Amino acid sequence: MGDLLSLCVLAALLGTGGAISCYNCTSAEAYNCTKAQATCTASVNSCITIACEEELGDEDKENVVYEKKCNSDDRLCNQFYGLTAGAYRLRWNSTCCRADRCNLPEITLQPSTGEPNGLQCRSCFTRGSDVCVPSEVVNCTGLLTRCIQFSVTATTGFEDVRVAFVGCATRSLCEVGAVALFAAQRQAVVKTNVCSQVGVAQGGLPLLGLGGVLLWVLRP
Repeated sequence: MGDLLSLCVLAALLGTGGAISCYNCTSAEAYNCTKAQATCTASVNSCITIACEEELGDEDKENVVYEKKCNSDDRLCNQFYGLTAGAYRLRWNSTCCRADRCNLPEITLQPSTGEPNGLQCRSCFTRGSDVCVPSEVVNCTGLLTRCIQFSVTATTGFEDVRVAFVGCATRSLCEVGAVALFAAQRQAVVKTNVCSQVGVAQGGLPLLGLGGVLLWVLRP
Protein backbone atom coordinates (compact mmCIF):
# COMPACT_ATOMS: atom_id res chain seq x y z
CA MET A 1 0.00 0.00 0.00
CA GLY A 2 3.02 2.22 -0.34
CA ASP A 3 3.26 4.96 2.22
CA LEU A 4 -0.54 5.24 2.50
CA LEU A 5 -1.52 5.49 6.14
CA SER A 6 -3.06 2.08 6.68
CA LEU A 7 -6.15 2.75 8.74
CA CYS A 8 -6.89 -0.95 8.55
CA VAL A 9 -3.68 -1.74 10.41
CA LEU A 10 -4.34 0.99 12.95
CA ALA A 11 -7.78 -0.43 13.52
CA ALA A 12 -6.34 -3.81 14.39
CA LEU A 13 -3.89 -2.69 17.09
CA LEU A 14 -5.95 -4.40 19.75
CA GLY A 15 -3.67 -5.45 22.58
CA THR A 16 -2.40 -8.98 22.71
CA GLY A 17 -0.92 -11.32 25.26
CA GLY A 18 -3.38 -14.05 28.30
CA ALA A 19 -6.83 -15.60 28.92
CA ILE A 20 -7.61 -17.32 25.64
CA SER A 21 -5.43 -17.99 22.61
CA CYS A 22 -6.19 -16.74 19.11
CA TYR A 23 -4.69 -17.06 15.68
CA ASN A 24 -2.54 -13.98 15.24
CA CYS A 25 -1.46 -13.06 11.74
CA THR A 26 -1.75 -10.51 8.94
CA SER A 27 -1.86 -11.25 5.24
CA ALA A 28 -2.11 -8.95 2.26
CA GLU A 29 -1.36 -11.70 -0.25
CA ALA A 30 -3.98 -14.35 0.36
CA TYR A 31 -6.07 -15.82 3.14
CA ASN A 32 -3.41 -18.34 4.23
CA CYS A 33 -3.08 -16.70 7.63
CA THR A 34 -3.57 -19.30 10.36
CA LYS A 35 -0.19 -20.67 11.49
CA ALA A 36 0.84 -18.13 14.14
CA GLN A 37 -0.94 -18.01 17.49
CA ALA A 38 -0.98 -15.59 20.42
CA THR A 39 -1.94 -16.01 24.07
CA CYS A 40 -4.19 -13.09 24.93
CA THR A 41 -4.20 -10.88 28.00
CA ALA A 42 -6.78 -11.38 30.74
CA SER A 43 -8.82 -8.42 29.46
CA VAL A 44 -9.39 -10.11 26.08
CA ASN A 45 -12.70 -11.90 25.70
CA SER A 46 -12.74 -12.85 22.03
CA CYS A 47 -10.76 -13.61 18.90
CA ILE A 48 -11.38 -11.42 15.87
CA THR A 49 -11.02 -11.95 12.14
CA ILE A 50 -10.89 -8.83 9.95
CA ALA A 51 -11.07 -8.28 6.22
CA CYS A 52 -10.31 -4.72 5.16
CA GLU A 53 -9.95 -3.06 1.79
CA GLU A 54 -8.73 0.49 1.34
CA GLU A 55 -8.06 2.53 -1.77
CA LEU A 56 -6.49 5.91 -2.32
CA GLY A 57 -6.65 7.86 -5.56
CA ASP A 58 -7.13 6.12 -8.88
CA GLU A 59 -5.77 2.73 -7.83
CA ASP A 60 -7.61 0.10 -9.86
CA LYS A 61 -6.84 -2.88 -7.65
CA GLU A 62 -7.97 -4.41 -4.40
CA ASN A 63 -5.81 -3.83 -1.35
CA VAL A 64 -7.42 -6.39 0.93
CA VAL A 65 -5.75 -7.08 4.26
CA TYR A 66 -6.83 -10.08 6.35
CA GLU A 67 -6.05 -10.09 10.06
CA LYS A 68 -6.62 -12.43 13.00
CA LYS A 69 -5.98 -11.17 16.52
CA CYS A 70 -6.98 -11.12 20.17
CA ASN A 71 -9.82 -8.65 20.71
CA SER A 72 -10.87 -6.70 23.79
CA ASP A 73 -13.26 -4.22 22.15
CA ASP A 74 -16.70 -5.66 21.42
CA ARG A 75 -17.57 -2.59 19.34
CA LEU A 76 -15.43 -4.09 16.60
CA CYS A 77 -17.25 -7.45 16.56
CA ASN A 78 -19.44 -8.58 13.66
CA GLN A 79 -19.47 -5.21 11.94
CA PHE A 80 -19.35 -3.70 8.49
CA TYR A 81 -17.85 -0.24 8.18
CA GLY A 82 -17.76 1.73 4.95
CA LEU A 83 -16.29 5.15 4.14
CA THR A 84 -15.76 7.36 1.10
CA ALA A 85 -13.82 10.54 1.82
CA GLY A 86 -11.93 12.48 -0.81
CA ALA A 87 -9.80 9.99 -2.74
CA TYR A 88 -9.94 7.49 0.13
CA ARG A 89 -12.31 4.51 0.31
CA LEU A 90 -12.64 1.90 3.05
CA ARG A 91 -14.57 -1.35 3.46
CA TRP A 92 -14.10 -3.27 6.72
CA ASN A 93 -15.75 -6.52 7.87
CA SER A 94 -15.21 -8.49 11.07
CA THR A 95 -16.35 -11.58 12.95
CA CYS A 96 -15.65 -12.49 16.58
CA CYS A 97 -15.77 -15.73 18.58
CA ARG A 98 -15.06 -16.67 22.19
CA ALA A 99 -12.98 -19.84 22.38
CA ASP A 100 -9.37 -20.89 21.93
CA ARG A 101 -8.22 -20.52 18.33
CA CYS A 102 -11.78 -20.14 17.10
CA ASN A 103 -10.92 -17.44 14.55
CA LEU A 104 -9.99 -19.97 11.87
CA PRO A 105 -12.79 -19.57 9.27
CA GLU A 106 -12.46 -17.12 6.42
CA ILE A 107 -14.44 -13.90 6.30
CA THR A 108 -15.99 -12.45 3.16
CA LEU A 109 -15.59 -8.75 2.51
CA GLN A 110 -18.99 -7.22 1.80
CA PRO A 111 -19.22 -6.27 -1.90
CA SER A 112 -19.12 -2.60 -2.79
CA THR A 113 -21.87 -1.04 -4.84
CA GLY A 114 -21.73 1.94 -7.14
CA GLU A 115 -25.48 2.51 -6.94
CA PRO A 116 -26.20 6.06 -5.65
CA ASN A 117 -28.58 6.20 -2.68
CA GLY A 118 -29.59 9.84 -3.14
CA LEU A 119 -27.37 11.34 -0.43
CA GLN A 120 -24.61 13.82 -1.28
CA CYS A 121 -21.86 14.83 1.16
CA ARG A 122 -18.95 17.21 1.15
CA SER A 123 -15.72 15.24 0.97
CA CYS A 124 -11.99 15.30 1.80
CA PHE A 125 -9.31 13.12 3.39
CA THR A 126 -5.95 13.89 4.96
CA ARG A 127 -3.28 12.08 6.94
CA GLY A 128 -0.69 13.83 9.05
CA SER A 129 -3.20 16.50 10.06
CA ASP A 130 -6.41 16.72 12.07
CA VAL A 131 -7.80 19.34 9.68
CA CYS A 132 -9.58 18.46 6.45
CA VAL A 133 -11.21 21.16 4.30
CA PRO A 134 -13.88 19.76 1.91
CA SER A 135 -13.19 20.69 -1.70
CA GLU A 136 -15.75 18.50 -3.47
CA VAL A 137 -19.15 16.87 -3.20
CA VAL A 138 -19.62 13.11 -3.65
CA ASN A 139 -22.65 10.94 -4.32
CA CYS A 140 -23.02 8.37 -1.56
CA THR A 141 -23.70 4.78 -2.58
CA GLY A 142 -25.16 1.61 -1.09
CA LEU A 143 -25.11 1.48 2.72
CA LEU A 144 -23.20 4.74 3.06
CA THR A 145 -26.22 6.67 4.31
CA ARG A 146 -24.58 9.27 6.57
CA CYS A 147 -22.43 12.35 6.06
CA ILE A 148 -19.52 12.22 8.50
CA GLN A 149 -16.81 14.58 9.74
CA PHE A 150 -14.12 13.02 11.92
CA SER A 151 -10.64 13.94 13.11
CA VAL A 152 -8.34 12.35 15.69
CA THR A 153 -4.81 12.44 17.02
CA ALA A 154 -3.79 9.05 18.40
CA THR A 155 -0.54 8.01 20.05
CA THR A 156 0.76 4.65 18.83
CA GLY A 157 4.07 3.85 20.43
CA PHE A 158 6.39 6.82 19.92
CA GLU A 159 4.43 8.34 17.05
CA ASP A 160 1.41 10.63 16.92
CA VAL A 161 -0.93 9.69 14.10
CA ARG A 162 -3.32 12.33 12.79
CA VAL A 163 -6.28 11.50 10.55
CA ALA A 164 -9.14 13.68 9.30
CA PHE A 165 -11.92 12.96 6.85
CA VAL A 166 -15.25 14.29 5.64
CA GLY A 167 -17.50 12.19 3.42
CA CYS A 168 -20.03 9.37 3.18
CA ALA A 169 -20.14 6.64 5.82
CA THR A 170 -22.21 3.72 7.00
CA ARG A 171 -24.46 4.19 10.01
CA SER A 172 -22.26 1.78 11.98
CA LEU A 173 -19.15 3.93 11.41
CA CYS A 174 -21.05 6.98 12.60
CA GLU A 175 -22.44 5.38 15.74
CA VAL A 176 -19.29 3.88 17.25
CA GLY A 177 -16.97 2.84 14.48
CA ALA A 178 -14.93 5.98 13.92
CA VAL A 179 -13.88 6.08 17.56
CA ALA A 180 -13.48 2.30 17.75
CA LEU A 181 -11.43 2.05 14.56
CA PHE A 182 -9.19 5.07 14.88
CA ALA A 183 -8.90 5.74 18.63
CA ALA A 184 -9.60 2.57 20.61
CA GLN A 185 -7.05 1.04 22.99
CA ARG A 186 -4.62 3.96 22.85
CA GLN A 187 -4.31 7.46 24.21
CA ALA A 188 -6.18 9.66 21.77
CA VAL A 189 -7.89 12.98 21.36
CA VAL A 190 -10.96 12.95 19.12
CA LYS A 191 -11.31 16.51 17.91
CA THR A 192 -14.43 16.17 15.78
CA ASN A 193 -17.05 13.44 15.48
CA VAL A 194 -20.20 14.64 13.72
CA CYS A 195 -22.66 12.71 11.56
CA SER A 196 -25.81 13.70 9.73
CA GLN A 197 -28.44 12.20 7.44
CA VAL A 198 -28.78 15.63 5.81
CA GLY A 199 -26.63 16.03 2.70
CA VAL A 200 -25.49 19.10 0.84
CA ALA A 201 -28.55 19.04 -1.40
CA GLN A 202 -30.66 19.79 1.67
CA GLY A 203 -28.56 22.65 2.97
CA GLY A 204 -25.12 21.29 3.68
CA LEU A 205 -23.38 19.11 6.22
CA PRO A 206 -23.70 20.70 9.67
CA LEU A 207 -19.96 20.56 10.34
CA LEU A 208 -20.20 22.11 13.79
CA GLY A 209 -23.91 21.86 14.37
CA LEU A 210 -26.14 19.94 16.74
CA GLY A 211 -24.07 20.03 19.88
CA GLY A 212 -20.95 21.41 18.27
CA VAL A 213 -17.57 19.76 18.21
CA LEU A 214 -17.33 16.75 20.53
CA LEU A 215 -14.13 16.54 22.54
CA TRP A 216 -12.95 13.39 24.28
CA VAL A 217 -9.71 12.21 25.80
CA LEU A 218 -9.72 8.42 25.52
CA ARG A 219 -7.20 6.54 27.56
CA PRO A 220 -6.69 2.76 27.54
